[in-house]
Amino acid sequence: MWGPSEFTVTGMLKGYERVDLLNRISIPTLFTCGRYDEATPSTTEYYHSMLPGSEIVIFEDASHEHHLEKTDEYFEVVRGFMDKTEKR
Repeated sequence: MWGPSEFTVTGMLKGYERVDLLNRISIPTLFTCGRYDEATPSTTEYYHSMLPGSEIVIFEDASHEHHLEKTDEYFEVVRGFMDKTEKR
């Protein structure tokens, strides 16, 4: 449906876009990415801006594998987010 790889989009999903529906998400949402992520900080910021009340964390000196490169920091962020949202 996507194509031969994630980098070659030729399938039926080529024009699929539903960012306009992000505002329907009503649960706490955390966006994360690395400073050098293939899902770039500017792209992640765009999705974050389309989802009111969401949060974003960009891990410096990290890539798409920021959860592996910055494991302690990543878990600290996720735990903090979960602790905060569970209190709501």
